[in-house]
Amino acid sequence: MNTLETSSAARSASIGLFKGLKNHEIGVILASATKRSFHSGEIVSRVEEPATSLFLVELGRVDYYVITDEGREVLLRRLVPGCIFGVAAFLSDPNGYLGTAQVVSVSEILVWDHRVIRQLARTYPLLAENALRTALHYIALHIQRHTALLSKSARERLAGALTGIGSRSGHMLPSGVEIDIKNEDLASLADISFFTASRLLKEWERKGVVEKSRGKVLIRRPEKLLAA
Repeated sequence: MNTLETSSAARSASIGLFKGLKNHEIGVILASATKRSFHSGEIVSRVEEPATSLFLVELGRVDYYVITDEGREVLLRRLVPGCIFGVAAFLSDPNGYLGTAQVVSVSEILVWDHRVIRQLARTYPLLAENALRTALHYIALHIQRHTALLSKSARERLAGALTGIGSRSGHMLPSGVEIDIKNEDLASLADISFFTASRLLKEWERKGVVEKSRGKVLIRRPEKLLAA
């Protein structure tokens, strides 16, 4: 493995998919992937298509969503660098992707096809174990989200969605944390209506807690989201 590959493996060691693996093992796994570039709005994979590839976001952001029978998009998760999707590719007979993955900003994604990821999992069992751990983490997030529907107010859920996505993909500015997100996506993440999300954001904006612009939210005073 050359110096560039060693450096890349060392940087990737903090990614959950590679937990416990040695740098030279990570290097082999990375070298087995195909790096693909995507523009904003491009679809990476579609719900119910056979999950024949495992994906790792290396750069950019990807929205993972489903569409209801009424045609409404429900955002399940915004994936940031280090996140994986398509874990079913580890199965001998993959089922369909659980959601559609659409690029939010220019992104680079590592892709392992079914045959390759199956072979790597046999060679490095920790790889499959880490993928299972990630899948369980996503299930835990779903449980938390479902529980919040029964135990938290719309305001609390929206505040949680804002601070959560801000901590994972926000941009630190002198005036606060800026998030690139639309009202409908925030509403989706908080499991509230678009009208309720817009009303609460306007209320927070009047009180100086947030600042809203087209496709962006600037959180000025995160500690005041629930108090406002």
